[in-house]
Formats: sequence, structure tokens, C-alpha cells
Amino acid sequence: MGEPEPVAAGMTHERVGAFVDAVFAIAMTLLVVEIHRPPAGVVEGDEPRLVMAARLWDFLSGNWTTWLTFLIAFLILWGVWREHHRTLDLVTRVSPRIMARHVPLLVVVVLLPYATGLIGESVSNPLTVCVFAAAVAALLFAQAALLRAILRDDVLRPGTDVAAMRVQAATLLTVGAFWLLTAGLTWLVEGVPLLWLLSPVVGAVSARRLTARA
Repeated sequence: MGEPEPVAAGMTHERVGAFVDAVFAIAMTLLVVEIHRPPAGVVEGDEPRLVMAARLWDFLSGNWTTWLTFLIAFLILWGVWREHHRTLDLVTRVSPRIMARHVPLLVVVVLLPYATGLIGESVSNPLTVCVFAAAVAALLFAQAALLRAILRDDVLRPGTDVAAMRVQAATLLTVGAFWLLTAGLTWLVEGVPLLWLLSPVVGAVSARRLTARA
């Protein structure tokens, strides 16, 4: 049995994974910072308690799009992080190409809280919707590019399901395209963010069809 290929300093998947985990954790935490806080006059005053509670409820329900966007962004970051974490456990080393693919991935991760806050300011503005959708699509495309780099550099552990990883990369591209296409609709109709809740369905259908073709 031959000697395992030496891994350059700083290129182990454990070190890269630890750094990526930290970036994702910070970005997911920063999402809540972008949620609107009620002004002081809403949460306190001389009115009866029921009146103050009703005023706060009106504020919270009036900003439902902010909560929806926060939930969507959190779940997307969680899903991409979980897939990234699982994928790095399947590699033996990190090549220069794989390291380079992490740059756009992490850039989009740290920008997503800003895009989330932007759409939270005004979901009726079609440009804020497009910026948020573009950020999510870029995140999915970057993850797909990372998976393809891993496949190209042949760094997977023996026994890894290569076909499943190819399907996963293609599914990410499909869901990313879905985000871009639906974002274009916001110039014509309202309520586009609700369509994004169908992303898991789009991903599941796409993965099933791609698996059947493989």
C-alpha cells in the first residue's frame, strides 16, 4: 500500500472547515441584528398594558416580511453550511483550487445579512428583492462550484458516492436559477418572497430527476 499523499500546511480539511464554520456562525447570528426594533414609544408609554401590547403587535405583524426574510436566509445558510460540513468530511485534503472556490462562497455568506436587512427595509421595492435573490443564488452557485472543484481534483475518500455529489451540484444550480427567475417576477407582481418557500420542493424534484438520469 502506497504512502498517503502529503498535505501542505494549512490545507487540511479540518482547518478549513473550522474557519468556514466560524464564518457561517457569525453570519447566521448577524441576521437577527438586521431585524427592525420597535421605537421606544411602541414598547412603553402611559397607556394601559393592553393598548401597549396591541401597539407592539401591530408593529411586529406589520414587519412580517422582515421575519420571513430572516427565516429564509437562516435556513439557507444552515442548509449550505450543513452540506459544506458533510462534504469536507469526505475529502482527504484541500487543493489550491478548492481553497480558491471558498473565497466567493464566504464573500456571499458575509454579505447575506446586509442583503437580508435591505429587503427587510422595503420588500415592495423590486430592487431589494432582486439583490437578496441574487445573493442567495450566488451562494448556491458558489457551493456548486466548490463541489465541482472537489470532484475535479479527485480528493474524495474511497467509497464516496461521486454520482450523488454531481447530482447535488446540479441541484444547487437549478435552485439558484429558480431564485433568479422568481426575482424577475417582482417587477411585475408582489408576494415573490412567498414563492421562495418552494425552494425545497424545487430542489427535491430536481434531485429526483437528475438521479433518474444518472
